[in-house]
Amino acid sequence: MKLNCRAVTVSVLLTIVFVTILTIAGEFSELFKGLLGSVTGHHWVTKSVFSVLFFTAVYFALTFLKETDEPYKDVKYVIITTITCSLIIFLFYLWHYIG
Repeated sequence: MKLNCRAVTVSVLLTIVFVTILTIAGEFSELFKGLLGSVTGHHWVTKSVFSVLFFTAVYFALTFLKETDEPYKDVKYVIITTITCSLIIFLFYLWHYIG
């Protein structure tokens, strides 16, 4: 089975955003964080399981996408999204716990 690189890239991008949203939502709502924790015993483990399931579902839903001619552009998007979402989480925790 040959992986569709464009589908992988989009799945990675959406999974990064998904985990960022879950992380911030869990901090805003103790009920949501508790619900996440009740699934596997700890909210971070549940986020990991959900992210694998999310990535897999999105990938298979997007396998029809045309392959990319510029894989370096896709790598650039993943790096930018990773840095941006990491910064969002960092700034959120800075604001949430210090501010």
